[in-house]
Amino acid sequence: MDHATGAPYTPPVSQELFAFAVRLAARAGRMSAEAFHGDRPAAREADGTEATTALCAVEDYVRAELAAAFPGDAVLGKEAGQRPGTSGRRWVFAPVNGARQFADRVPTFSCDLAYEDEHGPAVGVVHLPMSRQLVAAGRGIGCRLLLGEDPDPLEALRSGRGRLRAGGRTELSGARTQAHNVAGWPETLLTALHRRVSLVPAGGGVLDVLAGRADALVVAGPAMGYADLAPLPVIVAEGGGRVTDLTGAPVLAGDGSVLITNGALHDEFLEVVAASGEGHDARAVLADPHPDWAAGGAALCAELLAALAPVAGRVEHIGSTSVPGMAAKPVFDLQVSVADLEAAADAFEAPLAARGFVRSPYEADHVPAGRDDDPARWAKRMWSRRGGPGPDVNLHVRRAGSPNERLALLFRDWFRAHPEAVPAYARFKRELSHRTADMGSYAEVKDPVVDLIVEVAEPWAAATGWRP
Repeated sequence: MDHATGAPYTPPVSQELFAFAVRLAARAGRMSAEAFHGDRPAAREADGTEATTALCAVEDYVRAELAAAFPGDAVLGKEAGQRPGTSGRRWVFAPVNGARQFADRVPTFSCDLAYEDEHGPAVGVVHLPMSRQLVAAGRGIGCRLLLGEDPDPLEALRSGRGRLRAGGRTELSGARTQAHNVAGWPETLLTALHRRVSLVPAGGGVLDVLAGRADALVVAGPAMGYADLAPLPVIVAEGGGRVTDLTGAPVLAGDGSVLITNGALHDEFLEVVAASGEGHDARAVLADPHPDWAAGGAALCAELLAALAPVAGRVEHIGSTSVPGMAAKPVFDLQVSVADLEAAADAFEAPLAARGFVRSPYEADHVPAGRDDDPARWAKRMWSRRGGPGPDVNLHVRRAGSPNERLALLFRDWFRAHPEAVPAYARFKRELSHRTADMGSYAEVKDPVVDLIVEVAEPWAAATGWRP
């Protein structure tokens, strides 16, 4: 089971901490409900949907409560990003999961809170304030449905009242399947599932699956953010279900898609998705910045440098996942610098194939607009890995000293030196991912914007003496 809970090496979370999380989420949910009925808005979220100053106030309230109760814990908020901590533990909060519905006055949004400790997901809360339903789970202490404006979590634990435990259907054909973000689904995925299951609009989501009102929930199209996903592993595991992304990867490390089932149907669902032909992620799906991307990129660079030496001169983590705070496709971009592309291609084939990499047909990079340059100087070789073993990777092999090797490093280092520019570029990518139908269109529009960023970065490099 993904993110299993209650195992001997993952001790149960304390009931007092569970109760604190439930009460805090309940209060925050009431504030979000008040904002739902209030005046509209002042700002926009990174994905282009509306967010109000009231929602920012909800997050500020939660941050203040957490700072007072757990001053050493990190906090990751959907509106204001991450506050570092010293304890090794973290709270993750979304004042509204379903900002589009919230902005359109559709009362199906939730207020989500999660707690992560040294053992992984420990507490998850999904509060549906408009229907006064709250789903909460603690590692090793079960999953509960609590009702009303002011639920008593400790009484629920003592009495066992409201315990959720998935079960029921074992036959995929006709399974009642809630479909979320269906307007953004690839046609092949929609068709494949429509032929096998009964697709219905998303309602209570994870609650409906664990309560037996639905057999599965599928979220595809534009990627879900980390704050929206964080409560799911412990809730679903303690509720007896199963959750992954649509490739079968753990949901918190996946591509922003979601598959929640009662457990019995999960593998069959994954088989249908895999057989649908066009991947569910044909659209450009972006994930919120993940705190483990930096360490993950460094580990991959070290692994590949050892495997590809001495032909590989160096291996660098590049692209959006290498920039702190940047939304990105959940794929690591790595750059290998070599003296000779053909010699490298021959030398790298076997060790990369052993690690799940497949050679790509792309052998040249986009030449920035306005540069009168020989396209041969922008040559490269490329491999990619999807679905393991290990994280998804795009591996760009470029000549040491070439303009495309330099550009990749300049792009990364300029953003690292200018964190104030990161939110604007992330918003652009979010909007673009929603407006383009596939990865090809996404890249075609994004390339000229990267060219403009590099034009701004070049004077900075000259002024600071930056070198790749």
